[in-house]
Amino acid sequence: MEEVEDCVFVLASHQIQIHFTKRSDFYLRVRSRPIIEDSDGERFTNYCLKYEGIEEDLVVAVLDEEIGNWANVDDFKWLKVVQNPNWSILPKEERVGDVDFVNSNSSTS
Repeated sequence: MEEVEDCVFVLASHQIQIHFTKRSDFYLRVRSRPIIEDSDGERFTNYCLKYEGIEEDLVVAVLDEEIGNWANVDDFKWLKVVQNPNWSILPKEERVGDVDFVNSNSSTS
């Protein structure tokens, strides 16, 4: 993903690479650690998409196990031990809650 600003993404993938992105929120289920580069203001949290049959779809995609990698972001431009200023965990009170794809309703959980 490249060159986006002020967006919200709900993604399930084996790998996520984010470049030249600003002030966006990512709701992720990812097998490997997300990678950011040349990005600023990114916020991450766990996957929130719901629909009938999602569990089976995640099994087929080998994404059924939630391993928490959404919180283990690597920034190739930040190699220091201290907290990276380019990304953070999205605070619970600012999350959209579960997104029901079939009904297009959003509710807090």
